[in-house]
Amino acid sequence: MPRRGPFLVASLVLALSAAVPAAAQEPPRDPGDVTKATKRQAPLFSAGARIGKTLYISGKGDYRPNAPFPEKVENCLNEVQKTLKSAGLDMRHVVKSFVYLEDHDRYADLNPYYAKFFPQDPPARTTLGVAQVPGESRLEITCIAYTDLAERRRIGDVPAGLPFSPGILAGDVLYISGKGDQLPGGGHPSTFEDQVRQSMKNVETTLKQAGLDFRHVVMSHVFLDKYENLEAASKVYAEFFPRGSEPACSTTFVDWIPGGSHVEITCFATTDLAGRKVVRPDGLSDRAMEGSVPGSPAVWAGNTLYISALDGAGPRGGVTAGNLAEQVHQMARNHTAVLEAAGLSLEDIASGCVSLRDMKDYQPMNAVYRGYFSRGQAVRTCLMPNSSYEKNDILVRAAFIAARRR
Repeated sequence: MPRRGPFLVASLVLALSAAVPAAAQEPPRDPGDVTKATKRQAPLFSAGARIGKTLYISGKGDYRPNAPFPEKVENCLNEVQKTLKSAGLDMRHVVKSFVYLEDHDRYADLNPYYAKFFPQDPPARTTLGVAQVPGESRLEITCIAYTDLAERRRIGDVPAGLPFSPGILAGDVLYISGKGDQLPGGGHPSTFEDQVRQSMKNVETTLKQAGLDFRHVVMSHVFLDKYENLEAASKVYAEFFPRGSEPACSTTFVDWIPGGSHVEITCFATTDLAGRKVVRPDGLSDRAMEGSVPGSPAVWAGNTLYISALDGAGPRGGVTAGNLAEQVHQMARNHTAVLEAAGLSLEDIASGCVSLRDMKDYQPMNAVYRGYFSRGQAVRTCLMPNSSYEKNDILVRAAFIAARRR
């Protein structure tokens, strides 16, 4: 698999990470830490950020290049444990994880070592093959946890031999594992459109088991392994949501999807339809959603705001320039417009994920990112999802979760 070359970006998913060696940048903040003004530069992100009963955890990598793969998995999850412990929690509280692998052939090796950390009712999980994560880790794991175990419930049966639950209901949020296009009896549909349709049906099965339906979905992450399939994916995806009421969405083009699928979809849903509200600021160009299946700019679920992946598109469409810094500036303006329409600000961001076209842009992106997205307490995940096969001029894209903290 090609690595370290020019890679194209895609939209992404939910929870942002910081995966670089401590020597390469300042350490993240601890959960609940309120940064005070000092002469030192504020960290880029927190290790964890607690909003109500939900704890968002930054992506955790392993930075020993020569460590055997099993140790890398355990090291990443031990880092997750440290952040949980600092918040008074443990692995039982994890409700959702995202696992990003550079070495796609290690998927089978991942599961037994991952499973050791979740012996009962494991969290929902989404696993993808990506081009590169920061540093030399070669994999990265990011998690969401919930503090009240009495309100945590597994939805569906754990698949035989796989260490994740179909869904976890925590409070009023249902976290659904990534769903590929596998048919109930095995195998895959013959056409790509039917594969997307089957992925959505697999999502629907978990929704129904929780007593919900597609009206309850507030955020979708759609993963595709071919840019040419975007139009077909958009067409089928739109069949499941009324126009104007779609969930927020992050569409990401990745190098590999487990199980022989060419599409994988994971969703967050709310049990409270009355608290589900679409945010659509005036003047935000549809072009800001290029490279994505249909989605609303943002959707409220109670006090949590799920924001679609946005890039550096200007008000009239089209990315602002081929210059990375200008694209980050414009991306921040787009997110600010969405947040302001919801009555929030950049300081209210809790979690997010940044996708880069080329990992060489990691530090230059951070230099601009810091001025906008490091103002409050938030976690972050950053990666390069695919090996340069997107056909657009997007260099950076990010999706965020924000919340009313006051």
